[in-house]
Amino acid sequence: MSPLFHRLDSSFGDKRLICFPFAGGYSSSFRPLNSWLKDDCQMVVAEPPGHGTNQMPLVENFERLADLYFDALLPMLDEPFVLFGHSMGGLVAFRLAQLLEMHEINPKAVIISAVQPPDHKRKKLSRLDDDAFLDYVIKLGGIPSELAREREVLNYFLPAFRADFKALESYKPVNVPLTQTPVHIFNGDLDQECMNDAYGWKDWANQVEFHTFKGGHMFLLSETERVTQTMRSIISEKAAYREKVRS
Repeated sequence: MSPLFHRLDSSFGDKRLICFPFAGGYSSSFRPLNSWLKDDCQMVVAEPPGHGTNQMPLVENFERLADLYFDALLPMLDEPFVLFGHSMGGLVAFRLAQLLEMHEINPKAVIISAVQPPDHKRKKLSRLDDDAFLDYVIKLGGIPSELAREREVLNYFLPAFRADFKALESYKPVNVPLTQTPVHIFNGDLDQECMNDAYGWKDWANQVEFHTFKGGHMFLLSETERVTQTMRSIISEKAAYREKVRS
């Protein structure tokens, strides 16, 4: 398997859930989900360049990152699959759904969690100085409190965080036909920025369903059981599946 993806060994099933992490995240970020979903599907999780065990150079361009994932995914799409991404990973999952449909490859669904629609104007947060940038990342809630107090340790991860934010800020929406893959939008009810713009996703997909959970931007970590119950329902839904693997 490509260094860009890991299959979590304890998961199995005839459907695949292909996951993309939030900025700064990597494959281990999805182990809490896997503990709930391992009996329902195979979990294939992204290991972004320069993150976790992936020794590839960091990527600061969104389209370059999507293209790398696309090429690595093609050999793995021999089973029905659902795309899932949280925060930055949600936009990655959506862009991949667009690219796959352009090649007549149809996911069963794409689950987009905690991110505004493609045409949202994103702040240039990667330009902040180190302390202000880390303060923002910590405020999002994805870093354990004991680690958040260890600034010297966090500085080790700073290049990966900055690369991801630069990639996200480089994202430019592509005007293509509405995505035909069923889209599910997940948000935390306290994440006002994402909640306020959620319905803008209707401009980007033919079928959109909205799901709200308790919590802020990282509700994925605090409401894991409820989130995975909803994901299980989406994964198990019967939907037409067609694929065309590029030769």
